Amino acid sequence: MNSESISNWVQEKLMPAISKFTNFKFVRCMQEGVVACMNATMIGSVFMLLMSPPFAADATGAFVDAWRAFAAANAAWLNLGYQIGLNAAGFYIVFGMVNAVCKSEGQPIVNNLVLSVFSFICLQCSFLEGGGLDIGFWGAKGMMAAILVGYFVPEINIWFKKHGIKIKMPDSVPPFITNQLEEIFSSFGTVIVVFAVKLLFAHFGTTLGAFVNGLFAPLFSATDSLTAVLIYCVLVRILWFFGLHGNNIAGAVVNVVLTQNFVANAEAITNGGKATYIFNSAFQNWTTQGILFIVIAVILVAKSEQLKAVSRVALAPALFNIGEPTTFGLPLILNFDIFVPYLIIFALNGAIPYLACKMGLMTIPYINVPFTVPAIIKVFLQTLDFRSIIVYLVNAALCILIMIPWIKKYDAKLLAQEQASANQ
Repeated sequence: MNSESISNWVQEKLMPAISKFTNFKFVRCMQEGVVACMNATMIGSVFMLLMSPPFAADATGAFVDAWRAFAAANAAWLNLGYQIGLNAAGFYIVFGMVNAVCKSEGQPIVNNLVLSVFSFICLQCSFLEGGGLDIGFWGAKGMMAAILVGYFVPEINIWFKKHGIKIKMPDSVPPFITNQLEEIFSSFGTVIVVFAVKLLFAHFGTTLGAFVNGLFAPLFSATDSLTAVLIYCVLVRILWFFGLHGNNIAGAVVNVVLTQNFVANAEAITNGGKATYIFNSAFQNWTTQGILFIVIAVILVAKSEQLKAVSRVALAPALFNIGEPTTFGLPLILNFDIFVPYLIIFALNGAIPYLACKMGLMTIPYINVPFTVPAIIKVFLQTLDFRSIIVYLVNAALCILIMIPWIKKYDAKLLAQEQASANQ
């Protein structure tokens, strides 16, 4: 099977199937829901860092002591920023999900959002002895449930609105009053369904969040493994090889779990514990670093005009973790000349830092940093551990050494083609 037949198969068979999956309404809404909480978790990470100085208990020094004094003196408002940013992550997912559903259905957002927040609180809370509410499922533990609430509550409300009681008001009555009356009836129908679900879970002594997490517990355990990291890295790159946005497609499946793992790590650190989930949304950034290493390998060995031109254009974006100029310019798409090392280095991008974390050679990433921060800076900011820079440099050197002989061979092929074209 040559590259042309493979390309035809991708266009005719693979792309329609993947497109159908990524355009599935629930998947699209889930992607928007997870993205909606990213900025809040990033802000919460900053407050968490300020509140919990990342130093050993016996560490001393002017800077360390000043940081600890600042954290102790401002603990209340720092904790508030952390709680609102990270421990309310479930709410932000609900907001994103409701917005996506309403846009898809062409429905107003406000009432559906109010109903969904009401339902999320109702389904996720349980009463504590002596009064008060247990809000433990508003953060990391409640993310999977937030996706379900944010999707199905507006769907139920929209269904009641379309199929429920219709009110025929005189033409003189303003439309917003008529619409509000219809919203009341659909809202009551939705609340009845929500309370029925609430009572069902209460009968069995649980909540929606606890039930859903129990169902997905094997997935959470399986995801945080070297095998899962390798499968993710290779799958993303195979999709990119065929011209498909691998990060978006694979992310539609795993980002919810990785975000939950990240928030769980943040909660553990804030409570005096340690991060335990290696494969989380912060660690995920390690899996995209191979593009820069490919560009560096090209710069070191390229003699053909094509690769020289690509390296000049692609270097600056690659430094800021933007890979499209390299992917489409080298190209990496359907380029069998460098397909094997391409997969190998991206597998190493996941495996090397994972094993370093597993063996205690660097801290597990637990701070959310913007995607476009240069990687060598970002890996430090995610861990505040200088050892992560060493791991990054080792990873970079190994990947560049693997790529060089393959790039040399590919470059020689292009150079021969250019010389033949010039002779003609």
